[in-house]
Formats: sequence, structure tokens, C-alpha cells
Amino acid sequence: MASTVPFALRKQLEAAEKCFADRNIKVGKMHADMAAALFSSAPEAQCAQAAFKVHSAASNKDKLGKSDPYAVLGIKLNATGKPDATTPDAVRKQHKALCAQLATAKDPSAAVAAACKLVDEAFSALTDIKKIEMGAPQSSSQQQQQQQVARRKAKQRQEEEECQARAAAYQEEEEDAYYGSGRGKVGRSGMHSGF
Repeated sequence: MASTVPFALRKQLEAAEKCFADRNIKVGKMHADMAAALFSSAPEAQCAQAAFKVHSAASNKDKLGKSDPYAVLGIKLNATGKPDATTPDAVRKQHKALCAQLATAKDPSAAVAAACKLVDEAFSALTDIKKIEMGAPQSSSQQQQQQQVARRKAKQRQEEEECQARAAAYQEEEEDAYYGSGRGKVGRSGMHSGF
């Protein structure tokens, strides 16, 4: 922590971080909330509080052991259990706001880094076309979008494989140039030939 952080705030943040390391999210959130209440203008306190809100939401899992991505992003649910802001723009806006809030710490902790990862995972789960439209009848434009995404992913995988193959061939050429083309060939006498 930076030396400009008040002693009491530093102690609260250290206690929260220790609780996170011990996987005690509830008590860690309490310390982060206390830090934010005592030092409301300190960006480190606000960042820690946001991180522990994310961890608290992620720790509430359903029967399948998955956390609710809407809760992780802090999107409110209405009385029917559906999210109020389901548009991709609202999800992007909330994701961007959370990322900005988590990025305010001068010295990011493990809790903040893990919260950033959880926020990104929740965002990708909500923006993935297949996961958003699960169970809903799909229009032809949605099917076309899914097909385009699948083609793009397949093309990307193919390009990655080709790139890896080119890299391996290039490395082999470099090794042959460095060691000589006779590398690894053993003559009848048991000695390397090709020098």
C-alpha cells in the first residue's frame, strides 16, 4: 500500500485482503464496507468495497454451482426475477462502470484482481449470444448471427493452428541453420556426421 494511505484505512484493507486469502468473503466485505464508510473519498476504499460486492454476489451459487452473472455485474432484478436492464448496451455500460471502479486502486490487491476476472466472466456470459437466448425461440437473424459467430470462431481457430504450424516450422529452420542440417544424424561409427 502507498504511504499516503491513512493507517486505519490501510489496516481495514489489509484485514479485508487477509479474509479474502482465507476465503472468508463475508468478513472481508465487512472490512471493505467499514473502510468505505470511514474513508468515503479514498479510491482504495471504494475499489475494495466494489471488489467485495462482486465476490459476495459470485459466492451465491445456484443448484448447478453457477453464480448469477447479473448479480455479479450488479444488475437489479425485477419482481418476476428478470433483469431490469437486459439490453446489451446496459450490460456493457454496467461492465464498463465496474471495471472503472475496480481500476481506481493504485496498488491492486488479489481480491481486486479476482473481482476483475469475475466481472469479465459475467460480462462474457451475458454477451454470448448462445447464453443470452437460451430457451427463447430464435428468429432467422439470431440464427444467422450465431452462424456468423461460429464461422468466425472456426476461422480464428484455423488461423491460430496455421500460425502455430508456421512458428514450429520457422523454429525448426532456425535450429537447422544454427546447428546444421545434419543435426541428429548418426553414422555407422556411432559418431555424428554432417559437420
